[in-house]
Amino acid sequence: MKLISSALLVLCLAASAQAQQEIKVGGIFDLTGITSDVGKPYAQGVRDAVAWTNESGGINGKKIRLVDVDYGYKIPEAVAAYKRMTGDEKVIMINGWGTGDTEGLKAQVNQEKIPYVSASFSAHLTDPSKTPYNFFVGPSYSDGLRAWLRWVKEDWKDKSRNAKVAFFYGDNAYGKSPIEAGRRFCKDTGVDLVDEEIVPGAFQDATSQLLNMKQKGADYAYINVTTTGVSTILRDAKKLGLPTKFGSNPYGFGEALPQVAKEAAEGVTGVMVDVPFGEDVPGMKRLVDFHQKNHPSDTHDTFYVRGWTYVLVWSEALKRADKAGKLSGEGVKTALETLKDFDLGGLTAPVTYTSSDHRPTTTVNIYQIKNGKLTKAKQYEMERKPEWLGL
Repeated sequence: MKLISSALLVLCLAASAQAQQEIKVGGIFDLTGITSDVGKPYAQGVRDAVAWTNESGGINGKKIRLVDVDYGYKIPEAVAAYKRMTGDEKVIMINGWGTGDTEGLKAQVNQEKIPYVSASFSAHLTDPSKTPYNFFVGPSYSDGLRAWLRWVKEDWKDKSRNAKVAFFYGDNAYGKSPIEAGRRFCKDTGVDLVDEEIVPGAFQDATSQLLNMKQKGADYAYINVTTTGVSTILRDAKKLGLPTKFGSNPYGFGEALPQVAKEAAEGVTGVMVDVPFGEDVPGMKRLVDFHQKNHPSDTHDTFYVRGWTYVLVWSEALKRADKAGKLSGEGVKTALETLKDFDLGGLTAPVTYTSSDHRPTTTVNIYQIKNGKLTKAKQYEMERKPEWLGL
């Protein structure tokens, strides 16, 4: 009996030591829902970056244990997953996904002091006086739309009248997130917003919305849905022979768009938060090396790159919190707010958070599809205006 008791004690001590050497992080991903076209490569990027981090020494020697779930872009599922992760799994922070679930969970996140680094770029999450535990990596949807409207202003050559713009967006929190900011910026910058068209969460035809827009005479249109929806709108617009110049938000624009929309994507502009996969920037080497070693037959894109940038940012915060002896939700939040011009090797713009401003960057890159390839067209440094914080 003594031998059995001793063996059990050794096993318990070993399990306890192992638990102390791992850090649990939650992952809420969309692998099967209406945004899974971009959600799947993003999730793979997160998982691969976690594996790479663990292979490269982890968090000061501690391993990251990613506890992730597919919530199918359903808010109740995200809420349930959050409760399991924070209650049963005791995760220290969460790498989240959609705008609706992120905004829906913000009160709980803040009350329970769980850093929630979401893939939503909703500007509503950038004001720490309201959402102190919410973070994301990249310019907000609102700054992206403002930058694209600035591009429209520069691209428009007819000085006899203002350019006319239409907005297409999904009937959900993600689709609507930057629209009010866009409305106001149109007025401020001298662009006429002549039409707004709402599309369902999943749709296979946009003819009626495009005909409505045609009647309003829009010269340009910004689409705020994911790649599948953007391609549907572009193909239908081509069938109708519309001369409108289209632009896309950062979840509608990437390597897959010209592949899916074919010639209908030619000339389309879009906000790019991260560089395309394989771009010649210093930070790409670790991604390409991991790809070659672990799944060389796979293809990757900008959304996969995005997943990596997220892990690179929050793992740095974990390292700083651990070194400070404050490996807790509050400690990770504080560590994130010490990041200043954190260099991601050109994968995306350098990241800065402060205790009064969680806008990670206001640098926005506009790309254009030329001969089926993503080509950088313009970079804008949007003003960090106080009145734009949270809008």
